[in-house]
Amino acid sequence: MKTKNWIIFLLAINTMLLKAENEPTGLVCNLLARPELTVITTPQPQFGWAVPSDTANVKQTAYRILIASSLTNLNEDNGDMWDSGMTPSNQSQHIPYKGKALQPQSSYFWKVAYRNGNGEVSSFSKPQQFNTGDFGRTTAWKGESRWVKIDRNGEELWTFEDRNPILYHTLYPRKTIQKTDGTWFIDFGRSAFAYAVFMLYYPETDTTTTTEKTITIRIGEKAVGDSIDRVPGGGVLCKEYPLTIRPGIHDYTLEIPRFVSNYPHSQVMPAHIREVIPFRYCEIACEDPDIMLLSASQYALHTAFDDQSSAFYSSSEMLNEIYNLCKYSIKVNTFNGDYAASQRERMMYEADSYIHQMGHYAVDREFSVARYSLKNMIFHATWPTEWILHTVMMAWMDYLHTGNKDVVEELYDELKPKTLVALTTENGLISTRTGLQNKDFLASIHFNGKELQDIVDWPHSSMSNALKGGETDAFDFQEYNTVVNAFHYHALVLMSKIASAVGKNRDAAYYNAQAAKVKKAFNLHFFDKTRGIYVDGIGTTHAALHSNMFALAFGLVPEPAKETVIAYIKSKGMACGVYAANYLLEALFNAGEAEYALSLITSTTDRSWYNMIRIGSTMTTEAWDNKYKSNNGWSHAWSSSPAHILPRKLIGIEPETPGFETFRIRPAISSVKEASAKLPTIRGEIKATFTNDANHFQLTVTIPGNTQAIIYLPAKEKVSEIIIDGIPQKHFKIKDNYIMINPVTSGDHKFEVIYQASPPV
Repeated sequence: MKTKNWIIFLLAINTMLLKAENEPTGLVCNLLARPELTVITTPQPQFGWAVPSDTANVKQTAYRILIASSLTNLNEDNGDMWDSGMTPSNQSQHIPYKGKALQPQSSYFWKVAYRNGNGEVSSFSKPQQFNTGDFGRTTAWKGESRWVKIDRNGEELWTFEDRNPILYHTLYPRKTIQKTDGTWFIDFGRSAFAYAVFMLYYPETDTTTTTEKTITIRIGEKAVGDSIDRVPGGGVLCKEYPLTIRPGIHDYTLEIPRFVSNYPHSQVMPAHIREVIPFRYCEIACEDPDIMLLSASQYALHTAFDDQSSAFYSSSEMLNEIYNLCKYSIKVNTFNGDYAASQRERMMYEADSYIHQMGHYAVDREFSVARYSLKNMIFHATWPTEWILHTVMMAWMDYLHTGNKDVVEELYDELKPKTLVALTTENGLISTRTGLQNKDFLASIHFNGKELQDIVDWPHSSMSNALKGGETDAFDFQEYNTVVNAFHYHALVLMSKIASAVGKNRDAAYYNAQAAKVKKAFNLHFFDKTRGIYVDGIGTTHAALHSNMFALAFGLVPEPAKETVIAYIKSKGMACGVYAANYLLEALFNAGEAEYALSLITSTTDRSWYNMIRIGSTMTTEAWDNKYKSNNGWSHAWSSSPAHILPRKLIGIEPETPGFETFRIRPAISSVKEASAKLPTIRGEIKATFTNDANHFQLTVTIPGNTQAIIYLPAKEKVSEIIIDGIPQKHFKIKDNYIMINPVTSGDHKFEVIYQASPPV
């Protein structure tokens, strides 16, 4: 073959490899990463994909979407429903359907290719199926999602409209033993909301007579040695059920009694879903050594979850264990298909849902569970004052993480009352105790109870065995509440941003002005100038941790006051519950107090995540310990905040613009020697790893295609040299102890900071 022909051949092979490596991934339809498992109820869905990070500086300049009525047509590149052609655009998310009319109760298939800045066209992505349900049906509330049935590979699958279904996941024992009394003890390794199936052999004693036998099955969350703890205390579970067996080898399914709703919006399993309960351990108390356990299975119920989409590792083994505990808790507490976590309540609360939402974004590329939970909470409000304000926070985080305006546009008018501006009084603050909670107000926020009540933290003293004042640090509840008004300010700030995003500029200016008024009134009425800290309300001198940490977390503390406020917060330790700990950690990391924040996360006291592991729970718990809440349960995701705090604040990966088109990586300055994270986002996986010692800091990152990052490098000591991708940099600026590198485009990059060695003493 002539040299010229060889060159043409090699170029062709190289182009083929380029296309194979750079095909779009992470396809989503209506923000669903697994649309084949559900149905969509809109005739004009939206499509998105991730542009790979294999090559440096990959920018999409055009895309081509093919949508077909059959997989055969799609494989033949026949977009018989829609062929967008190569459409000039850098947008890779939320592309609206513009083809032939989709039919309800149908299945379709799609794929996409893109063109980059060099004019190269990728190969098509792998196909993705999506299903349609009913279009335009009347709903009880915006966002209502029914159970429906679909055909999945020839099998009937119950699923939800517009969100991923809950599925049973088969798990097997980590340990099985038969004790001397004939009792079988089974350890599945971790608790899950599940039911159990056993294969048992019961020997026949008389071939002409069938003799049934009733044995006892125990399931529980806590063990003592190789036995289930039958009196575990608090709300920790241990249950006994009779099971009738017959001679021979048979499978037996443990039938768990149906959950009974005891709360206003508690959720029960529909008839077509087998009931589940959280357990890790099983005992088969048969009192007959001849009865043999041949196999045992735990069928855990939760939404579809990609365990490989996220990761966190550090040089601290305790941080790693805590992250994994929290990540697992987020996954398995979706057994209802939303954020109605915990066995006792099975009811969504806005604050619980917000923390679950933030953790879910950090551990899986999943948006539908959070979006459904947000919509549900808007129309099914709960009683705590601050919880109502969390609804605005959930809406903003939906937009910030997806870049999709649908929810904030559709529900904009429902969100406005959730700022609680209707409770504003002459002094510029809000209060639930000044007679403003009338019927119209309660109806505007969709609350069906008598009135809102300020909560601050939970539990209060009536639920706590060990603390005076419960987990509120003896907060002094006054007519005007510091914590409530801190949340009110934060909601106004976010509502201003939401209004701007949807083009409501006059509203944006109003909410911005209201926020400024609240900030002024907040510091006028709640700040004790003599002590340099915040008190709990007008008319008290008591200053709880909460009054100060929420003020710091939401940006209410003026710069001159930060030193005394931070010192006061640090003097308090973890004087709050697992819910408020989320904001304590946020406040500390944002204030540059990463070292102290990490000391709280890795604490070995009984007020810690380590204590949850030490006492034997494999999910995060409702309170730090049973002694801090008399009915403390071992299955609650509202205490899982480290799952998002560690990648967001220690590694420092956070969106700068909605939908992660631009994001920052700003590692916290701390003594952690090594840490890495893989964070799933709407635009693909972001990876970051740093190593840190006295004289050298190194950060390696993987930036998805069609995005850009702002990199912050710690300048904790005098900087001697900066090296970017092997090239020393002559010019750099240091601000607020960081060197900013902007922009950094797609691909793998390495940044190094060399510090001047300290002179010998």
